[in-house]
Amino acid sequence: MKNLKLIFVLLTVSFFTYGQNKYDKVSSYGQYQEKWALVEIGGLLGFIDREGNEIIKPQYEKILAFGQYQEKWALVEIGGLLGFIDREGKEIIKPRYEKILAFGQYQEKWALVEIGRLLGFIDREGKEIIKPRYEKILAFGQYQKKWALIETGGLLGFIDREGKEIIKPRYEKISAFGQYQENWAVVEIGGLLGFVDQEGNEIIRPQYEKIIKDKGLVGVLKGNREEIKN
Repeated sequence: MKNLKLIFVLLTVSFFTYGQNKYDKVSSYGQYQEKWALVEIGGLLGFIDREGNEIIKPQYEKILAFGQYQEKWALVEIGGLLGFIDREGKEIIKPRYEKILAFGQYQEKWALVEIGRLLGFIDREGKEIIKPRYEKILAFGQYQKKWALIETGGLLGFIDREGKEIIKPRYEKISAFGQYQENWAVVEIGGLLGFVDQEGNEIIRPQYEKIIKDKGLVGVLKGNREEIKN
C-alpha cells in the first residue's frame, strides 16, 4: 500500500515537473496572482496554476500587472495591439487597439483607445462606447461642461458624456460659447459665420462674412449689414 502511494506521489511530481519543463521560463507564483505563475515559450507569455494547469496559453508578447488600468484586469499585447484579460483568465478585450490610455483621463469610467490614428472610448465593462473614428477628441468641459470637441477630416463637432454625437462634425471652426451671446458659439463653414447654442441647435446657419457686436449682433454679407435677432 505504501509503495502504491509512493508511486502515485512520484508520478504526480514527475507530471508536474514535466509540465513546467516544457516552458522556457517559469516565474515565481504570486507575482501576478497568488496562485498563478507567468510562463514563457518562444517569447510568448501565459499563466499556469499551482497544479501546473495552463490557465492562459502562452500567446502574448507582454502582460502588465493586474490593477494598472483596472483592478481586475491586466493589459496584454500581441503584434503591437493591446487588450485586457481578467483574473479568471478570460480575454475581456481582444488585442485590437494600438493605444489605450488610463481610465478616468476623459471621464471616470472611460479609457481613450486608438486604431489607425482614430480615437474612441471603451468603458470598465469592456464595451466600446465610441468606435474609434475621430482624429482628435478634446477634454470634456473645454467648450461646454458635458461636451467634448471632436474632429474628423478637418471638421468639428461635439459628443456628450453618454457618447452621443450632439453636433456632427461639419464646422471648420467653432469659437467658445459666450463670446457674442451667453449660450451661443460662432461656427464657420467656407468662410461664412453662424451660431449654435448649448443644446446643439444651429440657431443661425453660417451665412455672414463678419459678425459685429454693437448694441446687439450684426451680421455682414457683401457689405450689407443685417441685425441678428435672438
